Amino acid sequence: MKKKKTMIALVVLVVALATLCACVPSRDACKTKYENAGYKTTPLSANTLDLSGEDVDYIYCGVREASEDYIRVVCFKKKDKATEYAEKVNAEYDEGPYIVEQHGKVVLVGSQNAIDIYNNKGGLVEDGAGNDEGGEETAE
Repeated sequence: MKKKKTMIALVVLVVALATLCACVPSRDACKTKYENAGYKTTPLSANTLDLSGEDVDYIYCGVREASEDYIRVVCFKKKDKATEYAEKVNAEYDEGPYIVEQHGKVVLVGSQNAIDIYNNKGGLVEDGAGNDEGGEETAE
């Protein structure tokens, strides 16, 4: 009976760890997603946003000039720091022009289309350049 409980606990631990590892997309995978959608991505330093480099894993922004869509992706090392930043930025953009979303340790600031790309909801491509998540070009 003791072996069975130990084995169940081990399986639960492995599943929990796998779930936690899947929560934050890698910097490169996320950046590539935006570049494939026609965004020009630029890495940013934590100091640029008045953040501590010790708290931040990575930051980059993406701009799609053809549609003026914008995204800033800030990945923190700890969720509580992400929550603090999301609350601060949400107060700044309370009346627009950008939306603020928090996904665990990641804070997104940007236009609805750009956030939809992060959330795998496609994102509108207004000029036909780039691809949506299905890999087909979106017509006007």
